[in-house]
Amino acid sequence: MLELTAISVFISYIIYLRYYADQRSKAELEAERLKEGIVLYQTDQYAKALAYFNDVLLTKPSSAVAYLYRARIYRALGDSQAALADLSLGKSYDDTVADLHLESGQIRYQAQAYSTAFQDFDKAIFHSHGDSAEPYRWRGLTRQHLRQSAEAEQDLARANQLDQRPAPTRDQPAVAAGFFTRQLLLHAGLTILSSLLLVYIVKKSPVIHWPYLWAAASAVGLGFLEPRKGWVLALLQAFLLVVVYYVAVGPSPLSTHREVETFSLFGSVGLTFAGSLIGSVLQKAYSG
Repeated sequence: MLELTAISVFISYIIYLRYYADQRSKAELEAERLKEGIVLYQTDQYAKALAYFNDVLLTKPSSAVAYLYRARIYRALGDSQAALADLSLGKSYDDTVADLHLESGQIRYQAQAYSTAFQDFDKAIFHSHGDSAEPYRWRGLTRQHLRQSAEAEQDLARANQLDQRPAPTRDQPAVAAGFFTRQLLLHAGLTILSSLLLVYIVKKSPVIHWPYLWAAASAVGLGFLEPRKGWVLALLQAFLLVVVYYVAVGPSPLSTHREVETFSLFGSVGLTFAGSLIGSVLQKAYSG
């Protein structure tokens, strides 16, 4: 049974790394995979870029990012109807890609279809979590045509505010700006206290329910406190649980309680990873 528990924890950790440690969106991961075609588009090699994305869509017809860039190519070549068709297909596979809405809104704006353009820009703002200047700028321009002067000024002011944010430094990776911040160290201290308490509960509880409850609750808290770096705290808690239990405390000499402790310990490690992921998702939903 111990081997089964260890394997379950290992699988949980692999899933955890796949969906949490790399926090890029599905569209960002897809764009990375399609980088070759995107570079062709960005360097105005439209014929080669079009052939590239045609091939991609033959093998993966559900790629919203491929539809986005093929639509941009069609638009650059002057075929707005083909571009809108591809953008519509892209939305049908992944409606959360903000650039799909932004692109279709721009086409409709240029066609003076301001009401439908407004809806596209509104969705672009929603799916970019209000963190991109372009959707606000285009919605502001659209509102001017819809005679919503006050709202247009607010949107354009918001776009200018977002534009004035300092650009990220490209000379160094983002972590060089200070990964181990004071806040992270403070939360690491809380993690240490949480881990020690969890070991105590593992040792004292005659059932697995109480350790699992505390492990899940504390791990959700870690992910909520550190939505992007919570995986570090989760690793710290998992490490402390195992080390403190086997090195400082020691398993129970009674075989029956020893088995309960083992399940409580390794189950708590798995719940630490899962809980921190859930906490991160909840924090992003709350702040978004």
